Amino acid sequence: MSIDAPLGIAMMLPLLMMVTLCAVTDIWTHRIPNIILWPALTLAFLANSLLAGLPGLLDCSLGLLFGLAILFPLYFVGGTSAGDVKLLGVVGAFLGTKGVMIAGFATVIFGGVLGLLFIFWRVIEPILLTQIAQLAHEAEAAEPRATGTTTRNSSRSVEIPYAPAIACGTYFSLWHLGYFG
Repeated sequence: MSIDAPLGIAMMLPLLMMVTLCAVTDIWTHRIPNIILWPALTLAFLANSLLAGLPGLLDCSLGLLFGLAILFPLYFVGGTSAGDVKLLGVVGAFLGTKGVMIAGFATVIFGGVLGLLFIFWRVIEPILLTQIAQLAHEAEAAEPRATGTTTRNSSRSVEIPYAPAIACGTYFSLWHLGYFG
């Protein structure tokens, strides 16, 4: 897609705002609201068609489909939510086929790293909480205490927000495509 550089950069600002807002929202609420995605998708189609004509509209459409296709298998097996799939689709509408392939690959890598960090945290968190509780009790009672168990329910359902990985993948794609100097 051949978009004038300043116009292309201006078009990427709403993309950056959208993925950042979705990442923060996903962390806090475990949801990616359609109220953010649909206007962004509309803007992506309008901007690509106005700035690059029919080829821009085609690349935008293919980017949307590729973005949806990248995460759909993970959604199908229950590894991610529909909001994550839609978010990467909208990213694809902004970036086109080449950009969404880079963003999608980077998203999977970042998602794996964030997932491993989350698993690591889930392993050490109960140990840390036990140690903190033990230290607090020792400070109060001035006597050593045997290691106890935490009161957290370790069998609870765990949701890992995936939008931060999509945001990181999008940032990487924009950097790789030359939008960040």
